[in-house]
Amino acid sequence: MSDALAPRLAALSPEQRARLRATLARRTEATHELTPGQLRLWRAHHAVDGRPVDVVCQAVRLSGARPDLDALTERVRGFAAAHEALRTTFEAGPDGREVRRVVHAELPPALTRAGRTDEAGAHALARQLAREPFDLAAGPLLRVALAEGATDDEAWLLVVAHNLVFDAWSFELLLDELDREPETAVAAAPGFGDFVRDQREWRQGPEGRAAAAYWAAEAADAPAPLPTDRPRGKGTARTGRRVDFTLPAPVANAIAASARRAGATAYAGWLAVAWRTLAEYAGTEDVLLGTFTTGRNRPGTEEVVGYLLNVLPVRLREPGAGTHADRVRAVRDVTRASLRHASYPGELIGGRRVPGTHPLLDAVFVFDNLGAEQRLLHRALVTTADLDKGTARYDLTIAVYPGPSGATGWLEYDTGLYDEATARRLTDRFQALARAAAAEGEV
Repeated sequence: MSDALAPRLAALSPEQRARLRATLARRTEATHELTPGQLRLWRAHHAVDGRPVDVVCQAVRLSGARPDLDALTERVRGFAAAHEALRTTFEAGPDGREVRRVVHAELPPALTRAGRTDEAGAHALARQLAREPFDLAAGPLLRVALAEGATDDEAWLLVVAHNLVFDAWSFELLLDELDREPETAVAAAPGFGDFVRDQREWRQGPEGRAAAAYWAAEAADAPAPLPTDRPRGKGTARTGRRVDFTLPAPVANAIAASARRAGATAYAGWLAVAWRTLAEYAGTEDVLLGTFTTGRNRPGTEEVVGYLLNVLPVRLREPGAGTHADRVRAVRDVTRASLRHASYPGELIGGRRVPGTHPLLDAVFVFDNLGAEQRLLHRALVTTADLDKGTARYDLTIAVYPGPSGATGWLEYDTGLYDEATARRLTDRFQALARAAAAEGEV
């Protein structure tokens, strides 16, 4: 204790000392505690006996100019060393139910230099890395492979990480770091532990309590989960498959344009299509979907690496006259109302609605436009692919990726619950309704 601090502490009243002890206790607890999102991932990991399900698996093709792979390797090491989340493992308590975060001074990522490979080989290697079980107690939870491509101006960067320490935004931060000019100064990375503490304090404050009340009302009397081909039981092994789709630029552009006319984003336009697809399938307009937010809407969180991703429910039930324009306006109004409460952890909303790895959500919608704009990495063109790992995080997931030539996407389904024929019918119907929405907007 410093000489200056001792008299200040001695001058505190008993009440002030009690408050200080309580504050220090909370901060010590927050040093080790998991966020609600991480706790869900931890439980999901053990519910499927450690099989890797909640895993980032990105294959990055670098073309047009081959970067220095040795330099990229060192950048990956530095990135992992700089960010607390990537030096974290997870320790279970004696009863196996409690869990704590353990931050290490050093925990290098698992780095691999593979031989020259083409796209098929690179994707196969990424899937292999994603299928290997993660030791959450020992780590590391970040795996990166680099390889020369099939031609002299091509290379591959394969990134696999457990979601407990990494999310889609973290992946973009990694690419930013890899492209940073050597002479550019690097600011100290914000700590994930600070986010954990701030999130808990926010939840306990007036804004957090207001958000809890809002989400409780949204989830009240929720509709039944979507129909399945087989009973849900107590959960599944989360084995999954994807049905891919591609829609041309005129369709994607028309959906985006109709959303803009309603004062909404392309996200609202595509979510309206997903709503109609699932409403038809379920036989009710009252649909509860999960949707992803970055979890970084509070000040100081934009540069935090870790699992900040927040999966929130979207309750859609008032389609108006049923036109696409009416649905877009309904989506716009619901999402605007929920935006001010988007910091509230989705895992704390509602009770147990479905068995399995998420208590409330059986179907989710993904809209990812982070890759819509061209990105370069040391003069090489970056093309990313979110690979099918043969798993299903949710019963059903509809994903849309807009781009210059249209929109690509997939429907991921749990093979323990759905037949391929059902998944293909849903995918075909989604595409048909997207084309109908585009045609309506052109009238």
